[in-house]
Amino acid sequence: MNALKGLRSAFLIPAAILLCFPAPVSWAESIEDTYARTVQALNQEGFAGIDKALASFEEIARRDPGFVRARLGASDAYLLKHEFSGKKDRGWLDAAVRHLDAVVAKDPRNAEALFKRAVIRFSLEQQDAAVLDLRKSMESSPSFLDARILHLQHLLATKKTDEAAKFAESSLAVFPNDPAPLKAFGDAFSQAKEFGHALSFYKRVIPLVPKAPLTHLAIGKAYQNLKQCDPAIDSFKKALAQNPDLVESHFGLAYCFGEKGLLNNAVGHLEAYSRKVPKDVSALNNLAILYEQTGQNQKARLAWLRVKQATEDTIYRERADRHLHKLLSAEKEAPASPRAKGKNDEKSK
Repeated sequence: MNALKGLRSAFLIPAAILLCFPAPVSWAESIEDTYARTVQALNQEGFAGIDKALASFEEIARRDPGFVRARLGASDAYLLKHEFSGKKDRGWLDAAVRHLDAVVAKDPRNAEALFKRAVIRFSLEQQDAAVLDLRKSMESSPSFLDARILHLQHLLATKKTDEAAKFAESSLAVFPNDPAPLKAFGDAFSQAKEFGHALSFYKRVIPLVPKAPLTHLAIGKAYQNLKQCDPAIDSFKKALAQNPDLVESHFGLAYCFGEKGLLNNAVGHLEAYSRKVPKDVSALNNLAILYEQTGQNQKARLAWLRVKQATEDTIYRERADRHLHKLLSAEKEAPASPRAKGKNDEKSK
């Protein structure tokens, strides 16, 4: 299930159950007040206060074992520690499952708890149990989009593409005329490199949303990966027209114009991209090559020097040195211009 790990975190913690980081629980205040204060403290301390958050949630759960929100908050905190602390402690996942088991025991149809437990079970490679939890979550709350996205990702990760497509299509009946699941399902197929299926969902977003620059960008990338440069160029241009700050569109346009042999157009868009993302070594590398291909050797030298300044990567630096040496050698071997040659002749006289 490693293929799920990068995708799963995007749906790990629904916004309604945000973690928080309070001072220790006071016996003088109610559990509701403590929980509310914990939620309010979320943006004040962030991840640095996660241990205080856990202590608070654990104390609330001890005082009132049936307080579901505290148990969900604790499970989120343990999941965050496991995902982002750099230490993969199995005990944190076990603790999260303990809280979620308690919630499900109290409320067997709690869709959120079932979903969170599925996330953990995928991490523990308990695939069958995770899928069962996801199905129960969707049965309990058919419109719970996070659960449907995770199930779709699971199907794609296990190479069940046809089943994934049927599942995604059938899920749309739950969300009539809603662009959010269309975009989310398209993203899932795109991440799985199923670009044809991704396009079928992305394209249905456009009639529902008057301004959808990110969807146009996604459509452009899908066409680009399918080596269909003309529709890709059209989509990238639409993305930029709706949001000029979407610099990824410039990168896509540079690639597509390069594939079509329109190198000067490619240079212009890659320059625009590099101005916004000056430390993207891959873009600088491509720009330097394009400068060479279009005879702009001085700009090429400067671009290769920028590559060396932007990275310590040996491969990039060695490539830059080779090209710089080649450009210098070509300059030395080039015949003198007529004007320069005339001046040299005068000096020889």
